[in-house]
Amino acid sequence: MSQRRLSEIVRDLVYKRNLLLVFIISIAVAIFVFMITFQIDKRSWFEKIDLISGEWYRVIDNYQNTLNFFVARPGDFKNPGDILEVLKLIREHFGDYIAYPIFATPDGKYYIYPPYDFPSDYDPRKRPWYRSAVENPNTSVISPPFTHRILGVVTFGISRAIFDKEGNFLGVLAIDIVPDRVMKDLLLSGMYVTSNDGTVLLQNGDIYVRLDPEDLRSSSEGFKMEISGVAFFKKKGEMFFVVQVPLLTFLRNSLFHLGYVIGLSLLFSVPIVRRITRLLDRELEKPLEKFSGAAEEYLRSRVFDIAGISSSIFEINQLIDNVADMITIIESQREELEASYEELEASYSELQKMAQKIEEKSKALSEAYEFFAYKLADIVEGFDEPTGSHVKRIQEISRFLAEKMELPSELVRQIYIYAPLHDIGKIKVPKEILNKKGKLTPEEWEIMKKHTIWGGELLSGSKELEVAKNIALYHHENYDGTGYPFGLKDDDIPIEAQVVKLVDVYDALRSERPYKRALTHEEAVKVILEGDEKTTPSQFHPRLIEIFKNYHEEIRKIWEKVSSE
Repeated sequence: MSQRRLSEIVRDLVYKRNLLLVFIISIAVAIFVFMITFQIDKRSWFEKIDLISGEWYRVIDNYQNTLNFFVARPGDFKNPGDILEVLKLIREHFGDYIAYPIFATPDGKYYIYPPYDFPSDYDPRKRPWYRSAVENPNTSVISPPFTHRILGVVTFGISRAIFDKEGNFLGVLAIDIVPDRVMKDLLLSGMYVTSNDGTVLLQNGDIYVRLDPEDLRSSSEGFKMEISGVAFFKKKGEMFFVVQVPLLTFLRNSLFHLGYVIGLSLLFSVPIVRRITRLLDRELEKPLEKFSGAAEEYLRSRVFDIAGISSSIFEINQLIDNVADMITIIESQREELEASYEELEASYSELQKMAQKIEEKSKALSEAYEFFAYKLADIVEGFDEPTGSHVKRIQEISRFLAEKMELPSELVRQIYIYAPLHDIGKIKVPKEILNKKGKLTPEEWEIMKKHTIWGGELLSGSKELEVAKNIALYHHENYDGTGYPFGLKDDDIPIEAQVVKLVDVYDALRSERPYKRALTHEEAVKVILEGDEKTTPSQFHPRLIEIFKNYHEEIRKIWEKVSSE
């Protein structure tokens, strides 16, 4: 690996870090300016959208007011001549801003102005504008945009049901608005209007940032940025108003500020960096070069001469003095270290022997605790269980779940050893209660529940049995806080107790008792995952429930294998 002089490294570091700092500051400022200008531009474009959409809906209100006016004049819709006169007045009043005003009667007959003959199969009662008006008789209804049959352009239908003074339905009056004509003087350059499904209803100029239905469904207001530009959109009624801005126009302010900041930073930082570099050469590099030469001489001749080495940097002088003192101490102790080498070597050999003995004793103690656990398990099994497989099943399945939980290997080992002791406290429960054939009385049940407390007491007092104590004391606590003896919940319950709890419930469900039949594996799985009158999934750790659900077939195989041994 090639070596470089300190001055070169320092100079590179200073320049590089300074330029990096300038770059980071410039980017940060540019981002800050971009965010500000973006919010300002965003607000400005949304205000323009609000203004234009407000004008649009004022036009809509005007048409709705016209329909509402005729609702109060049902007499104008009694005979064909009056109906055509009404349609003619509407057409002359609004001119080309609307298409063909139409009035359709309940029997399917229609009147339109200017006169137009639809195909013989045309039935206005099947049109959306007619059905919407009938379904909403007390208000004017705007139907979705559609391509006008006669004009071939996109229009909106505004319709209103007409009733006479006795409440009899006379028909539906409808006006088709031509938005392209209404909005031609309102839309800004680059602005367009689209429906919920992305259909462009009208536009001013080319569309280079097109919104798809997914963009429109995600929000009623927002923006979309592409390489071609930025589009701001806002939903008004059943339409989306969109304003497009070229990307370069949108970013020009931020780019200007970025260049401005970088230029100023370079202008002021370069002279400062040069001055720092000269100062480091004089006060750091040269004193360290002399110091390095003195150290090399010491390695050759055991002479450390630091005369003439000085710097205005306090830390450099302190380093030189400290090293000189350290060398003096090293020299004074070197002979003592050499003289005591054999003694140290002998002491080290003795320590190794002692460490080996401690390790052997620790291993023996661990084995003794394991042997103690196995013997206690034999006692519990003979005291409470009619068969010899219960504690072995608890042991094997608990280890399986603990491994799937990815618990530490030492904790998995201890769960395997001490899981059989979960009911050790039952040796203090009176035999007449423990082996009672029928249902326990409330008083007897309270005594039975104390086996968890008694088990914790029997296994307390040794840190090596901490896991065993937790299993015995807490294996009837429920994750949702409904268990006993303390009503703990969530992760306040030691995980080793939660593992054994699920296994104990599964084995109890599958085991025959004087007061119950043994369930099949499928029945037991259903109880644990779906619950019954006594058991609910909320009583177990969610991760354990997930593992049980995914691996219950493996658990069944373990249970059946151990039971058959």
